[in-house]
Amino acid sequence: MKKNILIVEDEMIIALDIKNTLEKNNFNVIGISNSHKQTIVKINDSLNSRMGIDLILMDINISGPTDGIQSCNIIYQKYKIPIIFLSAHKEEDTLEMIKDSYAKAYFTKPIKYEELLISIHFTINKNFENYTINKKEKVELKNCFSFNLEKKSLYHDNKEILLTRKEKKIIYLLCKNKNNYVSYESLFSFVWEKDRININKIRGSIFRIKRKIPFLEIANSKECGYKLE
Repeated sequence: MKKNILIVEDEMIIALDIKNTLEKNNFNVIGISNSHKQTIVKINDSLNSRMGIDLILMDINISGPTDGIQSCNIIYQKYKIPIIFLSAHKEEDTLEMIKDSYAKAYFTKPIKYEELLISIHFTINKNFENYTINKKEKVELKNCFSFNLEKKSLYHDNKEILLTRKEKKIIYLLCKNKNNYVSYESLFSFVWEKDRININKIRGSIFRIKRKIPFLEIANSKECGYKLE
């Protein structure tokens, strides 16, 4: 399932460049706003439509009397939507205000998209873990497999299969998103956290899981990532 991102940026050329990059990386950009007031309207519209917003990318210099830092603090306190700042500002006083804000991360322009994408996946996954999306402790899988979400343990015919820490995290995330593809970027940021993204690490780990547990059906799509059914 694609994650929904709102862009808050008053320079349309930059906003469209960000939108294009996000959509190429399997995100859904639900809109672009250029002010705090417009952002609140879009948030409320998304809630009314039950679409929701998983993350906001926000410039510090936005139109209107409320700047990006003030907007960030108001939005997070009311809606608990994670926010990442994008700005050309590097002044010490601005950086201090950012540190005291509710922002999850800060990137200076020009944007290094590879680093930003890793941060987006990491932030969304961390935020995702803070909510009880699936109250079921046990996830039933094909071929008599099951996974205990609380213990992060995989079972076959009620017999536990020994897994490494990374293998547990991979299967945990796939089970939390059962029947839906999890992107390479999401898997990498969840399992390897702040390491520089390396698709071969993911493929190597999945290969070892399949070799260890050949009847655990992990589907792969070059475009979408991996899923468990």
